[in-house]
Amino acid sequence: MKKWAILLVAAVMAFTMAACSGNNEEGDGNSETEQVLKIAYFNGGYGDEWLKGWVAAFEAAHPGVKVEIEGDPGITEKMGPRLESGANLPDLAFVLRTNWQRWGIMGYLADLTDVYESTIDNGKTFKEKLQPGAADYGLIRDKYWVAPWTDGATGFVYNAGMFEEHGWKVPETMAELEQLLPSIKEKGIAPFAWGGKVMAYWDFPTVGWWAQYEGAEGVEAYKEMASPDVYGQEGRLKALEQFYELLADPSNSISGAEGMDHIQSQMAFVQGKAAIIPNGAWLENEMRTSLPEGFRMKMMQLPAIDGAKDAKVNNTQGGDFAIIPAKAKNVELAKEFLKFTASDDMLKLFTEKTGSVRPFVYDAASVSGLSEFSQSVIDIWQNSRNVYLFSQNPIYYSKYYDWPLAGAPYMMIYMEDETPESAFQGNLQFAKENWEKTKADLGIE
Repeated sequence: MKKWAILLVAAVMAFTMAACSGNNEEGDGNSETEQVLKIAYFNGGYGDEWLKGWVAAFEAAHPGVKVEIEGDPGITEKMGPRLESGANLPDLAFVLRTNWQRWGIMGYLADLTDVYESTIDNGKTFKEKLQPGAADYGLIRDKYWVAPWTDGATGFVYNAGMFEEHGWKVPETMAELEQLLPSIKEKGIAPFAWGGKVMAYWDFPTVGWWAQYEGAEGVEAYKEMASPDVYGQEGRLKALEQFYELLADPSNSISGAEGMDHIQSQMAFVQGKAAIIPNGAWLENEMRTSLPEGFRMKMMQLPAIDGAKDAKVNNTQGGDFAIIPAKAKNVELAKEFLKFTASDDMLKLFTEKTGSVRPFVYDAASVSGLSEFSQSVIDIWQNSRNVYLFSQNPIYYSKYYDWPLAGAPYMMIYMEDETPESAFQGNLQFAKENWEKTKADLGIE
């Protein structure tokens, strides 16, 4: 776009914003003054009450603005083609973890640096309010292109009522968990529910075990991606071995787990067919309409793996994010909405509606009316070393991620097509053999 066109658009936008910010005192929303902000969002585990709450508050604070929302569980996959074509673009989108860096480099996203630098409340900027591990998530080439959206706790969720009924102690170490398994099975209950169609859910505890074993320094070294040797960290192998040790005995898993998706495995868990499930902070909200009367569940602090340098670790699985398309009709208004949602009041509203948290520094525990499950999530989030696997190295986010060879190898290990050792060595060898070529492909010297 030519410079004169950009200036003209900016001038028109400034005039329109001024008209919406107080001149229409009655706020009757007539078509001559009303601005429409279009928001697309992932309508999944957290539902949509959080967004509807934000929208109602934003419209009340901005007379003359109407917000239209588009919920879609497949919005993440659809957003790439929409950005590339420039057609049917929302002004703002809340999507799941994906390679947003490509979108930023290709010029599809609006620069959010001014959002990060804006003062929100309590004299703090948007960036200063973010959790330390999430503060530079959206940064590439000295500019911010996305804003982190969700946060929380992941690992193991357990049937709290069942544990109390049978007098089972919540395990603090993996040794204690393994000692507990026979007691669970003696009651005719499977220790674990899980779904073979969503084996990535085993990332929640497995990444946590790796982070426990390596400690904070090891995790930071991994994220820097200075050499392929990071894929040879011993903690990665130990974590895979721990995964296999739990599932090698078929009696530890619910019958038919291999063919289940996440909803089917979660349904089996809430029906009391299993005592524990690998999952995250969204579970209660996602299963709200299916919970039996009186059912109680909690998130447990991930039991510590043998040899852990840091036992209290939380694999947040943060990575979901908000974007503003560069060609959106209302870029500035979308930025105002993003800033608005980072205020303490809106952060607490998110927690109230979802039972989970956002990656900002705020007193989530002060939100009233939270369930027993939500309180356990917040307790873990506030009292653990939260791990955010955000790397600015393009080898990680463009090519290799956590498992460079063929994705997370959980199913192959479970089916015994691989051993933990062979999967670990295969990934390390792949990284070593392809490192220099990958750097050349990415233009890294």
